[in-house]
Amino acid sequence: MYPAVPYSALVLVIAVSQLSAAGAAKSARRRAAAAAADLTFAETVYAKMSGRAIMDFRYSSINDQSKLIKTMKIVQLDGSTVRNFPINEAFGALTKPSIYDITKQTKIIIHGFKDSSHSQVPLDLAQAYNEKKVNDTQMFNVLMVDAEEMIDKGYILSAHNARIVGKRLGNLLANLENFGVNAEDFHLLGISLGAHIAGWAGKYFRQYKGQSLGRITGLDPAGPCFSYAYSDQRLDKLDATYVDIVHSNRLVQGVIEPLGHADFYINGGGPNQPGCFMPSCSHLRAAQVFTESVVTPKSFVGVRCRSWKHFESNACESGEFAVLGYGSSTANRGLYYLRTSSSSPYGLGMDGTKYEVPVVENVFRTLTMN
Repeated sequence: MYPAVPYSALVLVIAVSQLSAAGAAKSARRRAAAAAADLTFAETVYAKMSGRAIMDFRYSSINDQSKLIKTMKIVQLDGSTVRNFPINEAFGALTKPSIYDITKQTKIIIHGFKDSSHSQVPLDLAQAYNEKKVNDTQMFNVLMVDAEEMIDKGYILSAHNARIVGKRLGNLLANLENFGVNAEDFHLLGISLGAHIAGWAGKYFRQYKGQSLGRITGLDPAGPCFSYAYSDQRLDKLDATYVDIVHSNRLVQGVIEPLGHADFYINGGGPNQPGCFMPSCSHLRAAQVFTESVVTPKSFVGVRCRSWKHFESNACESGEFAVLGYGSSTANRGLYYLRTSSSSPYGLGMDGTKYEVPVVENVFRTLTMN
């Protein structure tokens, strides 16, 4: 069995949380209906296709996954040491002396569909945090969720299993909070489908503990099954004290709508990123950009703007700027747009807050004018 949060202490909290969630869900339905009126034709088609997948997601016959959840693992990066814990042993292992420092922030990286903790993109992100030091001392606890066997099935089944993974992760975090970890020190970073796992972990943590996780970062959250879904079915800004989203492949593999307190649209959020020729390249660019921000802080700055069209016209009137990624202020609110380069290093600093016609596009315009 899982290490359980004491039931008697949670009944009232869960009841209140469920009532609040019901009210929030009704509000989300009204917001979704209002937002749908402003969609472009392509966005409307995408939302309807996602909605059909949601129906399959909700009503498909799903076998019991209790045995499969035991394949989930927690991987800890501690300097040059890597530790692997089966999920049912993770709490006991992490709370042994000198293994886990409850005074530090904890970064939890969650991979996406058909990936694992060994995949290059999530591992690069975890390693970037693992290498952050002050006076030769690790700055963070760094954990990775490995749910490879849970979310490498067909996409619909993997989307269903993502909720189960999120619930199990939320249980682990609740028990670590009981152990003495400050809830505000948990920062979950989810890539693609992993972003919704993070969202469900946040939802269940709030049910268990009556408080929120500190921060959730969604790195191009998966779109199919989730775009314009109700807030209780996907990552939402209520799932943590601060939720920031990086969009890079909207209308293809990433969600098309804003989900967080602050949503950053790199190069308009896609669907195509500079230098990419395959959707997967654009989809993973969000995580690569975030990783670079950990290595080189403040290299990505967005400007608050009404839309990408306004950004392309350099017509953002707010004059409000926000750092993307590492060091992002929890006070950020709204939609932020920025440019990046087409290859690493991607960061342009403040230059990225002004639109410039891409070289290829500029050449094409010149040729057509002559």
